[in-house]
Amino acid sequence: MQFPCSRDMRADLTKGSKRKRINPQTFQGPGFGICGPEPRHMPCLPSGQISPEHLHLSRFNLHTSVRSWLTKSDHFVMGHFDFLYLPTDPPVARSLTSEVSRPSEELDVVTTAISILENDNSSSSTIRATLESSRGQALAAPNELQDHLKVQLQGSTGDLETVWTALYWYFQYTGDVAVGVPKGRPVPERCVELILESDAPSHPSELAAQLERLGLVDIQIQAEKQVHLVFANVFWQLSPELFLSNLNAHRYLPAKPLRYTLSNGAIRHPNRPLPPPQRLPFYTRHCISDKVNSVFKLRPVDMSDLDLIHKWMNNTRVSEFWGEQGPIEHQKKFLETCLASKHSFTAIGSWNDLDPEGNLTGWKDACFFDIYWVKEDHLARYANSVQDWDRGVHLLVGEDWARGRSTAWLDSIVHFMFLSDPRTQSIYLEPRVDNELFIRLLTRYGFYKVKDFAFPHKQAALMKLDRDHWKGCR
Repeated sequence: MQFPCSRDMRADLTKGSKRKRINPQTFQGPGFGICGPEPRHMPCLPSGQISPEHLHLSRFNLHTSVRSWLTKSDHFVMGHFDFLYLPTDPPVARSLTSEVSRPSEELDVVTTAISILENDNSSSSTIRATLESSRGQALAAPNELQDHLKVQLQGSTGDLETVWTALYWYFQYTGDVAVGVPKGRPVPERCVELILESDAPSHPSELAAQLERLGLVDIQIQAEKQVHLVFANVFWQLSPELFLSNLNAHRYLPAKPLRYTLSNGAIRHPNRPLPPPQRLPFYTRHCISDKVNSVFKLRPVDMSDLDLIHKWMNNTRVSEFWGEQGPIEHQKKFLETCLASKHSFTAIGSWNDLDPEGNLTGWKDACFFDIYWVKEDHLARYANSVQDWDRGVHLLVGEDWARGRSTAWLDSIVHFMFLSDPRTQSIYLEPRVDNELFIRLLTRYGFYKVKDFAFPHKQAALMKLDRDHWKGCR
């Protein structure tokens, strides 16, 4: 994949640099489409991210070049500027400057210095994190750790946000360790060593202990030295609100305590939490790839969405698989049934695209989701060994312009379900067996087919994703 760029941008890239100069037109992207024929390898936020593409070498293309170099160790780019959108409501931007350099031609190590500005009006910034990576080297052992993320602490309440933002930057932009591993060789778990630095000698160990209690850091002893490891799948399972509490983040709520009840006079299951308040977004995330640069959010459905649901259900592409087409009275009854359900709730997925300057352009509704607890659903009769907290989802993409974003919204809805309750161990979908395109998408993402089975209204494929097989956001 080549990224076209203007002559002006090409000059800006090499201006003032005494290091190896490169032609930006030779940048080779790693081929990580957020949807389409290739599975995406670059992770996306539990709630958010950045930048543009197309006719110029924009900020997004520079980030892609950084990721490509971290993977291949044959390019570098320095001094680019970007925004990191945090998962808040509304999304909060953090200005971010990074410089990537290669300290020695003999050492196959990349050093990335990251400066995080507290707001867009800041006149100066300081180095808050440094990433040292030796991705270009062949793996000597399956568990060899090659990346080290050093974070400079300020001794303030903002240190949690700084650590989380630096890790978010790392897992979002530096790519999967599987890239570049020779075929047939063991692939290590994706993780980074977190090195906390501070002028106060006791502060790093105190913060590390706090991060360990929050579940973010795994403290291990290696070569008689204590190291702090952060694993990708663990990072994406933790709510960002735990670390962004000083911002306008969605308020973190713990899982509901266990108490059993009965439904339909016979089904014993945990007492379920109420759906999120109507019209208020309950999940936000910034998704970016070579096809998408947009903030995605989920909000509950209410009766004011009737016209929108009527329009989508009468789309020929949607009605082929949902069968809910008809006059608006039919969709009104459908929506009333959904809103009255005790074991499920419905949501609208909306996109807010970013322009080349990083400005949000406005929300546009695009998707419909019906999120349910499997234990009380009729699917439980057909699925074996359903656990108390397993969830399922029915979904549709109502707008044709949003069809190219399948991996982004799938990533988001899966992430929400695993985030909302840590006891959820599996997620189920049951598409019609002839919906081959969607089944292939699910398989690429990590779902596996349990079996084909016959519902009263369709022949379905039972697709399942287990938490311990989920690698985190792409």
